[in-house]
Parts: sequence; C-alpha cells; structure tokens
Amino acid sequence: MTAGSARVTDVRVRGGTKGALSLIEVTTGEGVTGIGATGSPVPAIDAIVCRCGLAELVIGEDPLEPRRLWRRMFRRWQAQRGRGSEGGLAVNAMGAIDMALWDLKGKLLDLPLHRLLGGAGGEDVPAYASGTAFQDAATLKTPDRLAAESDAIVQRGFRALKFGWGAHFGDEDRDRLAAVRDAIGSEVRLMLDVGCPAYWSDGWSASAALRAAHVAERFDCHFLEEPLPPHEVAGHKEVTDRTTIDIATGESLSTVYQFQPFIEQRAVDVVQPDAAQMGVTQALEVAVSAREHGMRCVPHGPWSALTVAAHLHILASVGAGGMVEYPGFDALPESTAVPAHVAQFEIVEHPPELVDGRLRLPSRPGLGLGNFAEEGVRGLEAAGRC
Repeated sequence: MTAGSARVTDVRVRGGTKGALSLIEVTTGEGVTGIGATGSPVPAIDAIVCRCGLAELVIGEDPLEPRRLWRRMFRRWQAQRGRGSEGGLAVNAMGAIDMALWDLKGKLLDLPLHRLLGGAGGEDVPAYASGTAFQDAATLKTPDRLAAESDAIVQRGFRALKFGWGAHFGDEDRDRLAAVRDAIGSEVRLMLDVGCPAYWSDGWSASAALRAAHVAERFDCHFLEEPLPPHEVAGHKEVTDRTTIDIATGESLSTVYQFQPFIEQRAVDVVQPDAAQMGVTQALEVAVSAREHGMRCVPHGPWSALTVAAHLHILASVGAGGMVEYPGFDALPESTAVPAHVAQFEIVEHPPELVDGRLRLPSRPGLGLGNFAEEGVRGLEAAGRC
C-alpha cells in the first residue's frame, strides 16, 4: 500500500490523569504513528477526543491532508458541538491531533516537517532559555541567586534568556534586574514575562504595564511578554506605541483569527503562537502572517520536546526572525525542572538537539522525534491512566 492510500485508523490520548501534558498518537492501518501534544489536562482532552467525537472526524481520513483535516475538525466541531471556534480546550485537542498528523505525514513521505512546510532546511535555529524569578509561588529569588542562574545559562551557550517576572517592577525589584544584566553582560538578550496571574493584579492596567515597560527599557530588555490579558488588543497597542522595547504576546491565543487584530493593528512587535495550544497548521499561519507584516515570530512553549520541535521546524521554514523557547533548567524550581526534563528528553526516542544555544534541524521524518519512548511516557502516566 502506498502512502497516498493510507487512512487514519486510531487516535489515542496518553499521559497521567493529573498532568497538564496530553499526548496524542494518530495511527494508520499499516501501523505508522504520528505523535502530538497539548499543554492541557489529560482527562479533558481525552473526553473531547475519545468521548465527544473529535477522533471520529479524522478516523478514516487521508493523513496526508492535515490542513484539510484541521478545517474539518474546526468547522464540524462547531457545527455539531458548538463552542470551539473561540479556542479553549476543544481547539487544544484539535491542535494536538493536527501536530500528530503533520508528524505522520512526514513519516509516510519520509520527509522532515520543515520540508513539508516549504523550507529549504540546513539552518540551525537559535533558542532562548526560559526560567523564573520566583523560588515559589509567593517569593522572589534574591539578586545573587538570579545572577548565578543567569550566568549558568550563559555558560551553557545561550545568547538570550527570559524570566517569568510577574508584576514586580518597583524600586526594590530593580536590584534584581541589575544583577541579571550585570551577570549576562550587554551582548545577551534579556526578556521579561509579566503573564498570568500577574496581569490580573489589582490596579494593573495599560498604564501600569507601560510603567513596567519603561523600567525594562532601563535594563535594555529585548521584549516584555504578555503585559496585559491576552485579548486586550487596544491595551497592548497603547503600550507598544509608547515604549522603545518590543512588546510580545500570543501564548494564550489558539487560532490565527485571534492573532489577526494584533498583527493587522500592529498592537505588538512580536507574536508568540504556541503549537501546543493550536497545532502546526495554525501556528504556521501566524508565523507566515507575521513575516508578511514585517513582524517577528518567537513561539511560546518550552514544556515538551514536541512543542520545541514543532516550533523549530516552523521557524526553519518561515524565518520571521524568531527564536525557539527552551527550558532554562538552571533557573527553574525543582518542581518544574524535573517534569520539564522528562518531557524534553525522556518521552520521545530522539529529543531535540541543542548545541551552544542553537537547536539542530533534524533530517529525520516528521517532527524528527521518532515515536514516544514507552518508559518515559509511563513515567508521566504514573499518576493515573487515561
């Protein structure tokens, strides 16, 4: 049987019932499997895929047509179930299946994903290390600790790093910023992430975000991420228009339609699609639109090998001046670093290869990760099965 006659015969959800990383396998009748993932709870994704009929929209279909199957899932779900076109868990589940379909197509055609997406290949893509300024949910790290973690990241070869910073931009927080900048020097890019739940803080507004951006300016920050709630186009534009550093957002958006007003109104400088939210088809469309509008695309999502690999292939095919987000293990609490390490290195047969702060573009087919590594997946499933 040729690749063109293959049909999807099974869609399976895997992962621990208490985890927030749902793994997807899409398999053909010949036993070829594509893998995908979304950063949403396994019980919810399993219910949508296996019990509410999403899998039925791709079973029996041609796996060489992931774009068509994305449209089929998106439109038919809305028609049959309602509530899905606006994003949320339903689109997360569609995105994970979509990612697996692209991986499957690459395996069937023996081509890496970046080639399927139109890229010439050959170029490594820079990565940036993603950490946090918090030692726990309520306590910020000391300046000395932040400096040591930042130095360790640079020593690993990264030329850019980001800290989850919250809404901490007062006078007492500038010592922390100064310590980081002194540790990494002037040539390394520094990014700060306000993010959720900080942008819901009492009194936080576009004016507060603008004040934060002005503080970040003093330390030559490369961009300020998600300074406001994710759908506030006007607020983001106000901050973008009135600061000299770049403003970024997008991790909480799950369709290209949600990105369009940010791009068309130039409400931000950097768009951050997350393939673990929206899949490859939609993330690619966002990256292409950003390039066409002269904007940069720096995808969000360091929390699994699948997400990192998807973003690597997308940027290799589109460009758009981006970097791939990667876990900054030296700047993560153990409660985060350990599961992130498992999700990067243990759940797939061939993890993404990072050398001197750059991700190697794989020549293996699909995402280039092979299949799920059973021992690693069992580790995720230890908390309970689907």
